[in-house]
Amino acid sequence: MNIVIISGSNRKNSQSIKVSEICKKVLNKLSASTSVIDLHKKPIPLWDELETKSDSHPFRNISKSLMKAMGFVFVVPEWGGMAPPQVKNLFLLSSNQELSHKPGLIITISASNGGSYPLAELRSYSYKNTRICWMPDHVIIRNVGEFKYEPGERVSERINYSCKMLIEYAKALKPIRKIADFKNFKNGM
Repeated sequence: MNIVIISGSNRKNSQSIKVSEICKKVLNKLSASTSVIDLHKKPIPLWDELETKSDSHPFRNISKSLMKAMGFVFVVPEWGGMAPPQVKNLFLLSSNQELSHKPGLIITISASNGGSYPLAELRSYSYKNTRICWMPDHVIIRNVGEFKYEPGERVSERINYSCKMLIEYAKALKPIRKIADFKNFKNGM
C-alpha cells in the first residue's frame, strides 16, 4: 500500500512538515509504504500550459510519485484563510491520472484557531478534473505550534483513525480505477 503525503508549505522547517512526518510514522505502523513530497524542497513552477507539456518540467517526477500512490494525505496550512498557492498549483498541474479515484485525507493546520477554510476550499474546488475522492473524515490541528503527538490525546487519536480509514478507502477504490474511462471522460462536469 503506497501512500503519498504532501506537505503543503513552502517554508523551511514548517509545521506542515512536522505533521507530515507524524503521519508518515502512523501510516508506517499500519504497514503502509509512505513518501513525503515537501513543497518547500520540491517547489513546482506555476501552471503554464506550454511548459507543463515539457518532459523536463519539475512536476514530472512528482507526477510519477502520485501515479504510483494508492492514496494521499494533504497537510495544508491556512494562509490568510486560504490554502497556499503551491497546493492549488499541484491540482492544476495534475491530470486525471495522478489523483483520480484515489482517496485523499485532508489535514489542515493553523497557528491559531483557524484551519477550516482550506478544508472547505479543497473539498469545493480541487476534485473536478483531478477526480480525487476526498474522505468524509478530516483533521484540523489548531494552535499547531503547541501540538505534540501523544497517544490518547484527541487530535492524535483522530490522526490514527483517519490514517487507518485512508488505507481502507484505498483498498476499496482500487477496483474502481480499473474500470474508469480516462480516455472518453477525462474532465469532470
